[in-house]
Formats: sequence, C-alpha cells, structure tokens
Amino acid sequence: MTSFQSAHYPKSRNGLLVLQEYAMQYYGAINVLLMLAVMVRVYAGHGYSVLWLAIVGEVVALVLGNLLAYGKLRRTIAEIFFVNDHFSMISVYEILFKGENNAFPLIYANPDMLNEDTVSVHFNDQIITLHRKDWEEFDLVRDYLFSRQF
Repeated sequence: MTSFQSAHYPKSRNGLLVLQEYAMQYYGAINVLLMLAVMVRVYAGHGYSVLWLAIVGEVVALVLGNLLAYGKLRRTIAEIFFVNDHFSMISVYEILFKGENNAFPLIYANPDMLNEDTVSVHFNDQIITLHRKDWEEFDLVRDYLFSRQF
C-alpha cells in the first residue's frame, strides 16, 4: 500500500476547527455584502431596521458559510491510496468525519495530462483534477496513475 498526502491534508483532527478555517472566506464575502446592505439602509434613513438586518444577515452568513465549507471539504482531495491495482482518493471531509471511501481498479482512473502540472482522473463518477502545487510528490502520483493505463 502506498499513500500520498496533499497540501490540503488537515493538520488537526478537530472537525469544527478545520470547518471554520474553510468557512472563513465565505464569511468574509457574505459579510462584505451584508455591510453594504447596512450602509444603504442607514443612508436611506432606515436606522431602526438596520439592527434586524444585521442580526438576520449574520445568521444567514453563518449558516450559508458553513454549508459552503462542508461542500468544499467534500471536494478537496487530501490523500490518495494505491493498493495493488486499485486506488482510492480520500477527501478532507472523509478524514475528519470518518466518511466512507471506495477503492476502484486503477484502469478505471483513465488519467489524462492536461498539461505538465495538471492531471485529471475519473473517480467515483466524477472528474477530479490534481495540480502539482497541491502534491509534494506529484510526479510519483502521476506515474502510479498512468502505470495501469494499458
């Protein structure tokens, strides 16, 4: 069994902490929009309704930010395993929350070199793109994926 970890491999096993790290960019973007809405309401002279707008907006920002972060955790590949002629890709979500993962025959990967720094792989009815910047041992991962091509 050979495994490779990406730069996205979680440094902590605390799921809530990692979820909040992934959600921060979404919180920031939603809060920028919320603050613009608050400024427009204040400028229009609706000062009393601003409090309710801010409270409801922050609740929406937290819920939406966490939902988007869960989606990103599921899409971000943290580790690839190669066992004999099978392989498995493990997402950050599966590592943190003990999700179920599948192994598929390596011939089903059908890898494709998009350029020298990018490989696309078929896995679990989806196409996943692996970038050199995310994998320290990218050349070895690529070689393993192409080893059972024919």
